[in-house]
Amino acid sequence: MADYIDVPVVIVGGGGCGLSLSIFLSNYHIDHVLFERHPSTSFLPKAHYLNQRTMEIFREHGVASAIRSVGCPIHHMSRTQWRTSLGGSRSFDGRVIGSVPAFGGQVGTPEYETYRNDSAELSSNLPLLRLEPVLRDIASKRNPGKVLFSHEVQEIVKEPDHVIVHVRDADGNVTRYRSQYLVGADGGKTVGPQIGVQMEGPKKIVDFVSTHFKADLSAYWDDRTLICHFINPEGESMVHFDCGALVQMGPTWGRKSEEWTLHFGFPVTDSKRFDTDALPDRIRHLLKIPDLQMEVLRVSHWELERTLASKYQEGRIFIAGDAAHKRPPTTGLGLNTAIEDALNLAWKLALVVKGHADMSLVNTYEAERRPVGLRNCDWGLFTFSNMPILQAAVGLIPDSLDYNVTRFERIFEDSEYGRNARHQIQRVISTQDIEFAAHNMELGFVYEQGAVVPDGTAAPKQDPGGRLYEPTTRPGSRLPHAWVEMDAQVVSTHDIVGSDQFLLLTDETGCDFWKAAAKAVSQSSGMPLTVAAIKAYSHTKRTDCFFDHDDMWVKFRGHEDGGALLVRPDNFVAWRSARLPHDPSVELLKALTSVCGRAGSTHMNGMNGAK
Repeated sequence: MADYIDVPVVIVGGGGCGLSLSIFLSNYHIDHVLFERHPSTSFLPKAHYLNQRTMEIFREHGVASAIRSVGCPIHHMSRTQWRTSLGGSRSFDGRVIGSVPAFGGQVGTPEYETYRNDSAELSSNLPLLRLEPVLRDIASKRNPGKVLFSHEVQEIVKEPDHVIVHVRDADGNVTRYRSQYLVGADGGKTVGPQIGVQMEGPKKIVDFVSTHFKADLSAYWDDRTLICHFINPEGESMVHFDCGALVQMGPTWGRKSEEWTLHFGFPVTDSKRFDTDALPDRIRHLLKIPDLQMEVLRVSHWELERTLASKYQEGRIFIAGDAAHKRPPTTGLGLNTAIEDALNLAWKLALVVKGHADMSLVNTYEAERRPVGLRNCDWGLFTFSNMPILQAAVGLIPDSLDYNVTRFERIFEDSEYGRNARHQIQRVISTQDIEFAAHNMELGFVYEQGAVVPDGTAAPKQDPGGRLYEPTTRPGSRLPHAWVEMDAQVVSTHDIVGSDQFLLLTDETGCDFWKAAAKAVSQSSGMPLTVAAIKAYSHTKRTDCFFDHDDMWVKFRGHEDGGALLVRPDNFVAWRSARLPHDPSVELLKALTSVCGRAGSTHMNGMNGAK
């Protein structure tokens, strides 16, 4: 009897990234086990924003409805404010300095229509302390007995064709597992250091202190604002606790939120950041509610950094999520990037473990995801670095209390000076749309290399402000969303893509040709393929085609009549045939071979990868 347990995939880390990866692998019917050293999910209310791309992924894997049932509705997160305080008796107290629309959430605005048109899902908000239990419950139900908390990975042994993992449980028992692949989603605590990963980039930029507390702020809050930044002219300086950001944390959303988190930034050399006993009074001082009844639930310290792993892979070992990239929380790209990492790995591992692709497919993970990680790390630091500009626009001077008070009194007075000042401040605050309306940063990332077949066309021009997203079917791009209909059911183009299969998406003209090609290629390669067609009109005779419900798909498809798109399981375009080729099966086989390598058995002796 072997002294190890065989399992195709081992996941180290049971946070948002690792749990999502487990869910995806279960959906792809891949046997795996997850180890998390802690006994429970996170108690910290961080990483709360779930963007449209993440919600699309969760929709595909049957998770979105569970999140929507407890997450923040979009109208309760449709604005970000900058205020002087919540309470107080001075003329400038409780005043709104400026605001920006957020996440396309205000119904009836052009921004809302843009976000609504570009995706079947809107963004949501659910802090990790509420999200991770949802993910853990789903992951455990889909992979019973193999989502193991209180299990710590002690040693990882790399071999050419497998990985040995030594795991200690809560009782001190050590078990050895043998896996084909291992994924470190552990925040960089175990796996990365063991394979020589270096985290590159600036560290210890600012020390943040986050206070999670209960309080009734319903008399001061509104039903649209998710985040409120405070600038207090009466603070002792401009770098300590007189500035902060307050975020509603639910579980009821809007003005009736029971829980909140307030983030203070400190220089890493300031000893005051460790004075947790002073935090309740600091919060009351900042909000100007001296008699606020509050219960502090948890205080956490974290150092802001912008670091990227020197590599994402070493042989059969991969890293994902915070183990691969860390950035300022501005724009909320951290957890969202991590979930994209998980999906990118999951479908590739599934095809390789099942023998439909060779290891060259999983080797594209770093080529695709590391550039996105760098892009998102840089954007997070860029948007964080814009914050001091907003404070400068208000015109406060450090350690000049009398001047600062007078300045604020004049800003809010009913005079030409006040109106001009407020107008100019709002113009500057509006530049923070790079954080709260970064639509293209969320949907418009592109894989220039990896499991794609370039077609020689130029990439759409990128908006330097990160806002304007241009749908495209250029290989390496996210499949554009459009509503299509069949048998009186309206679905998204994203809903057509099969679980762990490639989709060949064509039109009425090419439907029969590409179906025959897909059948021939599937028979010769063993690669399962789904074929779907979208026709322009509902009244044509064919009933086996979707029709373009809103006349949008024809604008996005990017090919002539008879052309086709090869769409990956992650809803990214792998290959595009601009027109119907002379021999569709030959061209399709070339594309699949380029993307997946030589299909063949990659199973280890004695290991059965599929459930």
